[in-house]
Amino acid sequence: MPDIVIRTGTLADRGAVQALYRDVAATRGGLARHVDEITEGYVRDFVEHSLADGIFLIAERATPRALVGELHAYRNGLRNFSHVLGNLTVAVHPSAQGLGIGRRLFGMLLEQVHTHHPEIGRIELVAQESNVRAIALYESLGFRREGRFEAGSAVLTAVSKQTSRWPGCARRIVHHRIPGKAAERAVGVPPVHPVQDRCQLSGVTASRK
Repeated sequence: MPDIVIRTGTLADRGAVQALYRDVAATRGGLARHVDEITEGYVRDFVEHSLADGIFLIAERATPRALVGELHAYRNGLRNFSHVLGNLTVAVHPSAQGLGIGRRLFGMLLEQVHTHHPEIGRIELVAQESNVRAIALYESLGFRREGRFEAGSAVLTAVSKQTSRWPGCARRIVHHRIPGKAAERAVGVPPVHPVQDRCQLSGVTASRK
């Protein structure tokens, strides 16, 4: 297995992250965005939000040096949802898939949440239902399927307590308790329009010792 280092990202990584996302978006089922939607402004926005109020991780190959994976997540800025880490996206370069990089990125995410963000009780992520391999990975990490968009897809979340935010979805609500987490509460969430080929899952990050 190549020598892969997982580290915290910086603003200086924006160009390499944009190139990575464009490569991943060019592959079938790689990202929800098309290649031409991976703009400098889009990358700058999520990098700055993740650094300010979230987690921004880079997977980097040492020799030859190259960025081969990225994961970010951040809060939405509302106090009622300060216990929720969302807007999560993970990308692994097509040439580096199957090496366990995605699992390592998620492992570091969960470690940082438990070590540095004890106020976080829930992690949310949306996945295409057709991406069976990715969903299997998320569920193996403790995520649980929580809801499903009518058009057909999946949402994954690490939760303490969850209320479906998509009224039209099949309501597979999973309740989890994360010991030591103060954020175990249900909150009202404004409904949003269903998105084609999306669904929701949820799961526990891990019990804190």
